[in-house]
Amino acid sequence: LDGVKEVALKEPTPDELEEGEEKLPNCSFEQFEVYAVDVAMSTGDGKARPGELRTTVFKRNVETNYRLKMKASRYVLSDVDKKFPTLPFTLRHFEDEKQAKMGITECVNHALVTPYPSLHEKSGEVAHFKCTVLLLPSGTARVTGLSLPEYLKIEGKEPDEETQAVLKELAEVAAKKAKKKASKKKKKKASA
Repeated sequence: LDGVKEVALKEPTPDELEEGEEKLPNCSFEQFEVYAVDVAMSTGDGKARPGELRTTVFKRNVETNYRLKMKASRYVLSDVDKKFPTLPFTLRHFEDEKQAKMGITECVNHALVTPYPSLHEKSGEVAHFKCTVLLLPSGTARVTGLSLPEYLKIEGKEPDEETQAVLKELAEVAAKKAKKKASKKKKKKASA
């Protein structure tokens, strides 16, 4: 969410660059790094904007300090500092949600927390998927996130030969990992 490495799915066109779109610098991924993969898809023009719905997801700005006036705001900030010092959170995580809704406003006004608005589009729908991945010597491991829904699976189209070869290789590696893990588990049970 706050990293310096970003990857765009497409290069901006010259027209988009003139309109103020930024070109992202090249980056390399290395072992023992953790990434939040954030994928947004749309059926419209691809320009998602913050919607009118009330935001309920926030993240603490740890560099910013301010002496809050309202008791509800101080409650929210102290709870955030204890439970979610660097991770995003939702107002549902608070015991007293009513007090959290009151207090979060002052925290946002003084930039103590950053809101994450829901995205909407003028024409079309927006789908948003997120997951966390670890880059390990044994391969990439997804540690959070849900599987893609069935309606997003591509049907009837066979992948080309190169893609099939890559998919087969990935399946073989996954099978080896599963077999190795099962044998370790068996050894551990046998020794216990």
